[in-house]
Amino acid sequence: FLMKKTKTGYEITAVGLNPNAAQYAGMSAKRTIALSMVISGALSGLGGAVYGLGYFENFFEQYSSLQIGWDGMAVALLASNNPIAIPFAALLYGILAIGKTGMQDVPQEVIDVVSALIIFFVGSNYIIRRYIKLRKQTASKGGKS
Repeated sequence: FLMKKTKTGYEITAVGLNPNAAQYAGMSAKRTIALSMVISGALSGLGGAVYGLGYFENFFEQYSSLQIGWDGMAVALLASNNPIAIPFAALLYGILAIGKTGMQDVPQEVIDVVSALIIFFVGSNYIIRRYIKLRKQTASKGGKS
């Protein structure tokens, strides 16, 4: 809602796409970048607190794991930061992560490789689309292709 329906969300999007154009339009790029960092840090802290207090059921028994952050980034990449697609991507990633413990004949590393390949191909798709877009822009400006 914040990103799609408010002035602040529009400014964050504009500065994220092109800080120089946003600066020219009268938006403070530095202030908007700092604000987006504060918002993302607050949401991350809130999510970590909810996870820690809900999963471990005790404030003093929290052991942080880097795997949680990696899984979150992988799910966001797989869903292309689409809030509607994130539950489906999380479900797929969760099925792979939990299902690997129940497979007796398959080594758990195979499931990790499958998860890594999914992330690799989704990331490759983004890179290829970006490369094609840049080639089209260069060709339309009369540059060498």
